[in-house]
Amino acid sequence: MATYKDIKGTSIQVVSSDPSNPVIGQIWYNTTSQTLKGFELQLEAWTTATPFTNVNPDSNSKNDPCGAGTQTAALMFGSLDAPNTIYTLEYNGTSWTTGGDMGTQRTRLSGGGTQTAAFAAGGKNPSNNVTTTCEEYNGTAWTGGGNMNTAREELAAAGIQTAGLIFGGDTDPAASNATEEYDGSSWTNGGSMGTAQKFLAGCGVQTAGLAFGGQQDQTKTEEYNGSSWTAGGTMGTGKYLLGAAGLQTAALAIGGMGGSPNNLCQSYNGTSWTNAASLNTTTTTQIGAAGTRNLALAFGGQSAGGNTEEYNSGGPATVTIDGA
Repeated sequence: MATYKDIKGTSIQVVSSDPSNPVIGQIWYNTTSQTLKGFELQLEAWTTATPFTNVNPDSNSKNDPCGAGTQTAALMFGSLDAPNTIYTLEYNGTSWTTGGDMGTQRTRLSGGGTQTAAFAAGGKNPSNNVTTTCEEYNGTAWTGGGNMNTAREELAAAGIQTAGLIFGGDTDPAASNATEEYDGSSWTNGGSMGTAQKFLAGCGVQTAGLAFGGQQDQTKTEEYNGSSWTAGGTMGTGKYLLGAAGLQTAALAIGGMGGSPNNLCQSYNGTSWTNAASLNTTTTTQIGAAGTRNLALAFGGQSAGGNTEEYNSGGPATVTIDGA
């Protein structure tokens, strides 16, 4: 039987850290992680990951959750499903665990940031009133932040806890085009969107935000430069109640209602939208999301139970070889 050396002309290296510039087909043993690794060309795809079922009481379903963080350090918070409205779950790239409960019950809120420094803004309270409430998460507990200027639900968000951005939404009874910027303590008004939208999605940073989809104009994309919004590329398939991941120039629109199918994903390069690999779960409206254009995470959603999926955009990647 041919050995790796016979095939590649070299022996398997034993190293304490992964090579900085590996080549396709290279294999090595990492003594620090005690794993056999390789560098391979991966296909673009969504893969089913560990569900969050039974992580904590009543958390089997998360309809319309918020997301923040990365694929390997994600945060899920809020929901339409009481009492899940206050629950927080954390994902480490392998499994979900329980985080600190939110201080106020709200549905249809939005937020952003990281797993250890997130913000949650707006929504509708148990009295069925839209709210200006904002909370901040430190990786353990939620505390009160600065109140928004405009009370609304069904809004979108981008940025981090100390440089956050919210836009659109529903002031009940009207869709909103208002934008607000957060500095970690207070909100100030930013430039208004060109189109008032609710049930839209957003991603990016405070000075380079991206808004797309929405019930009022399902194919609309707008880009924010820190002071004003301009029109972006039109979505190929109009969507609302969708998830978002990435940046203004590298974004992913995940699932959603509107044009078929519900599990469709679309990729944005800062100019135009193209179809990406579809989610495995078809009931993917009102879904939560986190991560980047290349490494995204999708979770929950309408009738999706504890479903979790991970996205890889494909291309060269370092992988652990199972059975090592």
